[in-house]
Formats: sequence, C-alpha cells, structure tokens
Amino acid sequence: MKKLLFIPMVLIMALFISSCEKDLAQLNIDPTNPDDVNLNLLMPEILSSSAFNQGTNPARVAGMVLQQLYGIDAQQIAYTNYVLGEDVMNGYWGTGLYAGVLRSCDVIIKKSTEAARPFYGAVAKIVMANELGKATSMFGDIPFSQAFQGTDNLKPAYDSQESVYAAVQSLLDEAARDLEAMTDGGGYFGGDLVYGGDAAAWAKAAHAFKARYYIHTSKRNAGDVANAKAELAQAFGSNAENPTFQFTTSTTANWSLAKFGIERPSTLAFDEDFATMLDGDPRQGVYTFFDGTFWQYFDAPEGALLWGRSDAGIPMISYVELAFIQAEITMREGGDATADLAAAVAASFELVGVEDNGYIAALPAANMETIMTEAYKAYYGFNFLEGWSNWRRTGIPSLSPVPGGAGGLNPSGAIPQRFLYVESETQTNRENVDAARAAQGGALLDVPVWAFQ
Repeated sequence: MKKLLFIPMVLIMALFISSCEKDLAQLNIDPTNPDDVNLNLLMPEILSSSAFNQGTNPARVAGMVLQQLYGIDAQQIAYTNYVLGEDVMNGYWGTGLYAGVLRSCDVIIKKSTEAARPFYGAVAKIVMANELGKATSMFGDIPFSQAFQGTDNLKPAYDSQESVYAAVQSLLDEAARDLEAMTDGGGYFGGDLVYGGDAAAWAKAAHAFKARYYIHTSKRNAGDVANAKAELAQAFGSNAENPTFQFTTSTTANWSLAKFGIERPSTLAFDEDFATMLDGDPRQGVYTFFDGTFWQYFDAPEGALLWGRSDAGIPMISYVELAFIQAEITMREGGDATADLAAAVAASFELVGVEDNGYIAALPAANMETIMTEAYKAYYGFNFLEGWSNWRRTGIPSLSPVPGGAGGLNPSGAIPQRFLYVESETQTNRENVDAARAAQGGALLDVPVWAFQ
C-alpha cells in the first residue's frame, strides 16, 4: 500500500503564493483559470477532498441509517430517527461536491488537455466519476451534463440516474484507456499523493471503480454482473495496491470521521446492536470499545480504534470491496462462493490488522445473506456509502426501521432509501429540482433511487 503524506492545503497555497512573488510575471494570472504548472497543486486538492468526503456528513448519516452508528446528542439524534431535511446535505452538495471536488476535477481535465499532460486529466476523470457515482447513489437524478458552466448556466437541469451512471462508466473508460496507453508518464510532474504518478496503478483503480458501479446497476441490467466480472479481472488484486490516501494528525489534514469526534464529542456513538453482532469477531476491538455508558466509534486519546484515528489511511476503493463483489458474482452465476467469501473476509482482517481467531472457518454457507452481512461488517468505518448501497440493493442484513421514523419527508417510516435534494438547490434552482422530483415519484426519503428499485 503506497502511503504518501498529505500536504495541508494551507501549505500548498503558501508555496504557490511564494512562487508567484518570486516571478512578477505570474501576478497577472487569473486564479480561476490556472495554467498547466498548477496541475501538480490542484491534484492534491481533488485527492484529499475525495478522501475527506468519505467520512463527512453523508457517510456518517449512512452509518446511522445502517444502524452502525447512533446519535446520542444534538443533530445526530434527529438523523438517527430519520429527521433528514433539505438542510442536512447542504454543505456536502456545495463545498464538498459541486463547488469543491467536481469543479476542481473539471478544471484539471480541461487544463491537462491544453497542457498535453494527460496523466492529470485521467486521474481527475477517475475522481470525478467516483464522486458522481456516490452522489447519484445518494440523491438519484443529479446535474451533470449542464453542470460546471459557471455563470453561463446557474440553473443546470438534472440528468437521470441512468444517464449519470452511463457517464460514470464513460469517464472511467476514458481514464483507463489513456492511462494504459501512457509510455512517458503522461506529463506527470508531481502532486499524486496516492500512487506517486504510477499510471498503471491508476488504470487498475479505474477498472475497480467500474466494477463497483456496474454492481450498482446490476439490479436494472442483469448484464452488468458480467461487466463487473470483466472489470475485476483488470483491477488490482491485493490490499497492498489499494488507492489509499494517508491523513495525518494535524488538525488541518486529519481524517474527517476523527475530526468530527474531536470537534463534536459525545454526540455520536457506535450502535450497541452492531457491537453485539460483532461479538466473537476479531474486528470488534479495532472498531469500538465500551466506556461504561456507550460503545464508542472514536477514542481520545486516539490510537486503539482504526477508523477513529486522525492519521487513518483511507482507501478510495479497497481490495476488500472487490473481493466481496467477486463473491457476489460467483454466487449470482450459480457457483460455490465459499472460497471467495473466505478470501473477502480474510482481506478485511488484513486491512484492519487483526488475526483470524477461527472466525472464517466458522462462517455459514456462502449465499447472498452471508456475503452481504459480512460485507456490512467489513465496510464499517471507511466505506459506509457502499454498505448502504448494498443494503438498498439487497435488503441484507435485515434491519428494522426505528420506531417513530414516519413523517412528512418519510411517509412510510421505512429506513431511508435516499437523501433529499438540498435547500440551496430548492431555493436557487427550484424548477429543475421540482422536475427531478416529479420524475422520481416525489423523491422523498422512502422512495428508492432508480438503480435499486
């Protein structure tokens, strides 16, 4: 696993400003239209932002919906009880997604073409595809084809989820093709904090993401099971090859799940029923501990809980996930998935650094129930959104809605199937939001997104 230290963005900008002061000719460069020399400074931004997004509000709320995390104070109590209004994902949609990582990816893609540095554009396409894939899985229809036009179009239309998933696959195809064709490094000159400019490694990651998003759509298109299998054959094959972003203990560069624990202490806990599910599982001790009152997901001082560490190494996609996808494919094709399931659980143990205590040999027969339940356990902490996607596709594991979870935004009281469109969009782009809602049966919390229907 390649772990390059994250450079705080404050330091990056300081270095950028310093370099500009040394060259007066640079002072007239439009900061919103950077030239090719800025690509190595923009690259850390999209990688850090994408990794940071994996532990921010959407992931934490998904953890609560999945009954792995539990709100004990403030807004977290409301989220646990499905009180998820239009305000909940405002920050993520704006600064985390559209005005954040997606906009920067768009800039890199365009500038890499102009500068003839295709490596940067290819990686930006992978990051953009993954962010779009996660966003559409959470919201359904989202802006894409008319997004990123700035003041030329402040009210973009919403693309159907089906077309967004197609765009995700297209972006990943383009990235893999470009990376696999590179013989001279693709013009790389720094800034890749994940693979250090290794085009072949990024190409394998592109195929891994393709497998993920084919599995997302396999309920709607049975042929996507075979498509996912073909992509797995071209993806990476071990945890050592995970595209991992390494956070640090600095408060400007730490893992978002740990940052939340530091900044909002005693508002979020580890779900007691999930802790009970993990009895006898060697991962329980690196996931949680009981402090006498609550099971905790975050500990202070830090160290014991893997996904509660400020300096966690977060895989953008992991071999653990790929191994579980392989087990699911084997089972869905009518084969015996016993060995694949064992390999997937073993990969999870390796990722979190625990020894098998006889757990794998004692696993029940490999079927969809077992595979999805074990994935549910394995994805905890760093991959909540894929755990939620799995549950919405399969209904496994069996979870009961919280009592009193019914309301105007969740009429049936069911476990939420999506997030609501955000307040900032309903205020500034209402016509297109209303059209998207109408196309999706109202798009309330209990309405499944297209892919998982």
